[in-house]
Amino acid sequence: MGVVFGLPGFVSSLVVVGLLAGLVWSAGWVVWVVAVLWVLSGAVTFVPSVEALLAKLMFDMRPPTTVEMTRLRPLWESVCVAASANSSKYSLWVEQSKELNAFAAGGRTVAVTRRALELPPRALEAILAHELGHHLSGHSRVSLLAWWYELPAQGAIWLVTTAMRLVLAVGKVFARFGSSAGALAATLLSLLLLAGLIALNPWLLLMPLLSPLLAWSRRLGEYRADATAAGFGYGPDLVTVLSGWLAAEHAVRRPLRVRMLASHPATADRIRRLRAGR
Repeated sequence: MGVVFGLPGFVSSLVVVGLLAGLVWSAGWVVWVVAVLWVLSGAVTFVPSVEALLAKLMFDMRPPTTVEMTRLRPLWESVCVAASANSSKYSLWVEQSKELNAFAAGGRTVAVTRRALELPPRALEAILAHELGHHLSGHSRVSLLAWWYELPAQGAIWLVTTAMRLVLAVGKVFARFGSSAGALAATLLSLLLLAGLIALNPWLLLMPLLSPLLAWSRRLGEYRADATAAGFGYGPDLVTVLSGWLAAEHAVRRPLRVRMLASHPATADRIRRLRAGR
């Protein structure tokens, strides 16, 4: 489902790549070759060394120390035995964060924060089982590919919005010195930049419109990973971990917009689903 909602980002990036190739090479066949090569470039994320490099760029993480690996490896082995999974297929990392968290990335990366390493063994196993659930469902692989294929589109958006901010900043300077014509011209120019971007690549409009649906699909992925961990026998332990997170949240209700764009469901909802066996 996340693949479908990520399609506008993919197509938007494909258009951006095609436009850039057209600016450099006039021959139409070269543009097509560049576009095809870019589509095929997603395969590089399947290379272990490239995946590790991308994970480092996306997250501030490092290989575990000897002491950390001594604690982490046996727990990971236990989880993989419960799941009948090949533990050697995955790479363990430690994220440089003081928060209690863990994540799965690509097809092999499993990372925990330094604080997560302080959890009781069974609780840490439950978190690792959740992350293994992401890998077994393919969710982490899809997320990495979506990030990769959105890079050109996100770059185009950043470039145009940065140009608009600069133009509007110049307009404010004109307005401050009493030049209303200059301020108006700057405003019109920024609108022209935005209109030009949309005219060249209308798919970019769908990216923010589909963001809530993409976030919803990611929340479904979290529920599936919870259910997978519960299927391995870690349901009660995961409920215990999540209950601790819920207590730390102090029952603060998030605004509607934040809930719609959140990649993770509310902790209370995850607990209810796990207790209901869903």
